[in-house]
Amino acid sequence: MNKTLKLAFLWHMHQPYYKDDKEDTTLMPWVFLHAIKDYYDLPWYGSKFKNLKATYNLVPSLISQILSYINHTANDKLLETLKIDVSNLTKNDIEYLQSYLFLSNEHNMIKPFKRYYELYLRYKVHNTISDFSSNELIDLEVLFLLSWCGNYLRQNNYTVQKLLEKKQYFTQEDKHELLNELILFLPTILDFYKELDKDGKITLCTTPYYHPITPLLFDTKSAQEAKPNVTLPNITCDFQEFGVKNTQYAIEYFEKLFGKKPSGFWPAEGSVNFQTAELFAQNNLQWFCTDEEILYKTLNNNTKLNIYKNYNLSTSNGDIQVRFRDHHLSDAIGFDYSQKDPKNAAIEFVQHLKNIYDNCNFSPLVNIILDGENAWEFFPNNGWEFFNELYTLFEKTPWLQTVTMDEITNNNEITTVNISKLATGSWINGNFDIWIGSGEKNKAWELLDITQQEFNKVKDTLDPQTLELIENEFMIALGSDWFWWYGDDHFTIQAKEFDELFRKHLINIFQYLNVDIPQKILTPIIQTHQKNSFYTKPINFIYPKIDGLKSDYFEWLNSGLIDIKKEFSVMDSTKSIVKHVRYGYCKERLYIFFDGSFKKLKKNTILKIVINTIEFEIELQKPTQTITKDDITLFACNVNDNIELEILQKDIIIGQKIDFKFFIIENNSTLQSFPLYGNFTIEIEDLDLNNWYI
Repeated sequence: MNKTLKLAFLWHMHQPYYKDDKEDTTLMPWVFLHAIKDYYDLPWYGSKFKNLKATYNLVPSLISQILSYINHTANDKLLETLKIDVSNLTKNDIEYLQSYLFLSNEHNMIKPFKRYYELYLRYKVHNTISDFSSNELIDLEVLFLLSWCGNYLRQNNYTVQKLLEKKQYFTQEDKHELLNELILFLPTILDFYKELDKDGKITLCTTPYYHPITPLLFDTKSAQEAKPNVTLPNITCDFQEFGVKNTQYAIEYFEKLFGKKPSGFWPAEGSVNFQTAELFAQNNLQWFCTDEEILYKTLNNNTKLNIYKNYNLSTSNGDIQVRFRDHHLSDAIGFDYSQKDPKNAAIEFVQHLKNIYDNCNFSPLVNIILDGENAWEFFPNNGWEFFNELYTLFEKTPWLQTVTMDEITNNNEITTVNISKLATGSWINGNFDIWIGSGEKNKAWELLDITQQEFNKVKDTLDPQTLELIENEFMIALGSDWFWWYGDDHFTIQAKEFDELFRKHLINIFQYLNVDIPQKILTPIIQTHQKNSFYTKPINFIYPKIDGLKSDYFEWLNSGLIDIKKEFSVMDSTKSIVKHVRYGYCKERLYIFFDGSFKKLKKNTILKIVINTIEFEIELQKPTQTITKDDITLFACNVNDNIELEILQKDIIIGQKIDFKFFIIENNSTLQSFPLYGNFTIEIEDLDLNNWYI
């Protein structure tokens, strides 16, 4: 039969709402920084290819923040501090700048600038910029901004090109000229999206306004539908009205900006349930997307080929189409391909598509849905080489056609299946563990509940203006991002700032209500900062194939991860052989994966593993070996720069603690050891684990 693989990219453009409307101040600069680097670059890459089409999901809270910079109402704390002449900076100003000016990717954004890297190395040694001269501070400020400029600006903006060529010895005038140019650039971003949409190159869609987990707003008990044994917060209120308003406001805002209503949604975090689908259908949306795990739960069938069809969901408010993302391929682009040669990564991606094409007896629909902004700093040159290789291959592949999400709706070539139910969950493990169900996350929901109870007491007595201000603060505080950073499942050096910003929105509500702010709201949720955390725990049992290869993206997805570089944060880790260690377990077996640079080592180098007090020496030149000591059997597989271990121990039980340490030894000299002091303890926990690592 004649068939064509339909490839539908959906790029999700989103940042949390960093502005404190009450104080009229933008407290974190990430909207601006991604605007000058990613929001234009990504569609610009695609525009260079005649037949390439894609869908871009623009979240209203992101757009409104971009517009605040354009309208000069952002009052961004970092940008305002950068405007100050360095001779007038206070000690607090310098400390504040220090917290941001090296928050660029070291390898891909700092190192390419010789002067920036020199300043970075000096900072790493002294851990301060307080001793930088005025000239060094100006250089640092300008180079930070240049490091965030995307390829479009570097190739097309005279001021950016001039300063890139200058390289150092910048002046105050240079800095102000650059800041002005970058602000002037921002209006072109939305104009570019509108132009591409008008030309049929892209489809635009959106998300409920402030990016909330809509099913949890309707009822936090929906978390139990996704995962029955989840621990729910102790709350009495629901936030359904804010789920409805987030949806309606998003549609209205989109129509105001683009002159038409959105045809579809990417729900925040791909989070759905049947009630959410009914809300979307009620608002005349034609389609929405979620993760493949939701389809498996809906059909009670894990057949992978089912995700390559379109689905028509029947609701009481009419039919609405549902598309399910290919989890593996989407995450491979976002989390894996940055570590690979661009050409090889592109070939691998297209080969995966060819396997899908060959295994389907129908024209498959492959939905690739992922973050459109945060991954590219981990790619060389902001991802350009990868996309150029990938899109060039698309143009040369006759059995492949890229389509927009809107073009799927009435495409007779695509198989559409009718369904009458939809499972509950998100794009991460098909549940809501990232946003509810553990200590800090539940505490945040309980603070929302306290605030909602106080609001409900006087809601009917408030004047319309105050009511609108309070409802807006609630909608912001119910965004998914605050809960993302609570707990141990994700690391950010700015966890404290996210905590403060979340609680600030609740504080604003109490101030609008003109009542005393409870001490619980004023007390930080994050009691111990995650800054020093260098590992994440496993989230579930794993069953990897021990072949020395990361042959399946999912086989180590639920594992824990030790970031060796972070453990070396106060030392020089640039010469480390092992960069990351993944670990996990199942019944009777412990698994360890070393990600490093073993090929460059001499033949007589060994990897010594210590499990509790038992030592195993692995000869790196042997591809496989089995070693038995006491009651423990270790099987090692060494391929290229990866080493996988399977450790068989009869009595691995819940609650057991296993001490782990490794050494890399060459000619009786230790090249690397971890940890530097003592042991790393692996605690065998229950299946009900709540951590997730990207």
